[in-house]
Amino acid sequence: MPMNLAHSPDLPFQAATDRQPVPTHAGLERIIAAFTWLCGLPRRIAERDQLAALSDRELADIGLTRGDIGRIHDPDFAADYAASRAVRGSLRWM
Repeated sequence: MPMNLAHSPDLPFQAATDRQPVPTHAGLERIIAAFTWLCGLPRRIAERDQLAALSDRELADIGLTRGDIGRIHDPDFAADYAASRAVRGSLRWM
């Protein structure tokens, strides 16, 4: 008679049906995300350095300040920047 290991009270591990489901690719997705971030790092550094080389006047022409340079790759900054540009554009015609 085969023994059902999943429900044996003598075993120290939980039954397979009692465990929370774990995404099978969660670890792989994290590794891919980290690798993607690392691959984009030289490009982000180059963009930051190019912006830092601009004068304050040139930064103002494109709507940035020196304080914005460190945040240019932050997704929240992109949303804030787009919203502020829309508000400034609507106020221009008043």
